[in-house]
Amino acid sequence: MKIYDYMFKSIPLLLIFTPLYVYNLQEAPIELHWFILFALSIILFLLLYRYEMINKYSKNLQKNINIIDEHVLISYSDKDGNITDVSEALCRFTGYKKEELIGKNHKVLKHPDTPKEIFTELWDTITRGDTFKGEIKNRCKDGSEYWVDATITPLINKKGDIEGYSAIRQDITDKKHALKLSIADNLTQIYNRLHLENIFAQETQKAKRYGDTYSIIIMDIDFFKPINDNYGHDVGDQILIDIVQVLKSNIRDIDVLGRWGGEEFLIICAKTNIEQAYMVAEKLRVAIEEYEFEVIGKITGSFGVSEYKQSDSNSDVTVKRADDALYTSKDAGRNLVTSKD
Repeated sequence: MKIYDYMFKSIPLLLIFTPLYVYNLQEAPIELHWFILFALSIILFLLLYRYEMINKYSKNLQKNINIIDEHVLISYSDKDGNITDVSEALCRFTGYKKEELIGKNHKVLKHPDTPKEIFTELWDTITRGDTFKGEIKNRCKDGSEYWVDATITPLINKKGDIEGYSAIRQDITDKKHALKLSIADNLTQIYNRLHLENIFAQETQKAKRYGDTYSIIIMDIDFFKPINDNYGHDVGDQILIDIVQVLKSNIRDIDVLGRWGGEEFLIICAKTNIEQAYMVAEKLRVAIEEYEFEVIGKITGSFGVSEYKQSDSNSDVTVKRADDALYTSKDAGRNLVTSKD
C-alpha cells in the first residue's frame, strides 16, 4: 500500500479529532494548533501503518498455516498420545476424517508388525524431553501399510512441563519398497543372496572385533527338480513359499533367513555355536518332514551346519564348510543334518 493511501485513510480520523482539539485549545497560539494537528497526523499515520502490517502478517501467517495443513503430515497429541489436532494432509494420506482421529490414541495408526521395542524407545525419548527421530511402519484406514520418517517433539509449557507432542512425518513408503526389492527375493519375500552376503560381512566384522561367533545353516529341498517336472512350476513355487513359512516359524527373531539360490535356503544364527546351530537345524528338519504340503503331501530337506572361526579369512570359508556338510547329508541319503567344523 502506498504512503498516500495511509494519509487518505487518516482524514476521517482527523475530522473526528479536530472538533475536540478546537474546543479545548481554541485560545492556544496558531503555531500550537498546527503542531498538534501535525503530531496527530503522524500518530494516526503510524497507527494505520502498523495495523496494515499486522493485518498483512496475519494473512501471510494464515496462508502458511493453510499450506502446512494441506501438504504436511503433522499431528498433535496430549501427554498420553491422544490426538488433539491433525492436518488435512495426514487425513487425506491415511484415509481418515479429522473427527475420526481427534480424541483417538495414536495407536489407531500403529501397524501390528512394528516391533514393540521401537515404541518403547520412542516413549522413553520423548517423555524425558528429547526429540525422537526414526522410521515407523503405520497403517491406513483401509489396512494398507505405509512408512514414515517421523520427528516427534515434546511441547513444553512456560513451567517447563511437557503438555503434549507434535509429530511431523515424511512419507518414505516408495523408498522402503525400492529397498525391499533390492534386498528381497521376489517369490518368497525373504532376503536374497546379495543381501545375505552383506550381512555376512557385518557379522564377520563384529565377530573379529568383539570375539563373537555365528553359525550358518544351509538347507536344500530334497528331490525338488522332479516336483517341478511332474507338478509344474506353480506347485514348486508354492512349496518354496511354504518352506519359508516353516523355517520362519522355527527360528529366532535375530536369526537371518534368506534364499541362497534355487531350492537352497541359508540361515545366519548370530551368537550361536555349532552345537546350538545343529539343534536348530534338526528342529527345522523335523518340522519340514512333518509338514503336510498341498498337492504333493510330504517332502524332506537336507542340512549343512558350520560355525565361523577366528582363523577364517572371510565368510566364504565358513559358507564353504556348511556347503560341504550339506552335500555330505545328501550323499548319506538326504533328510539329514551334518555339521562341519
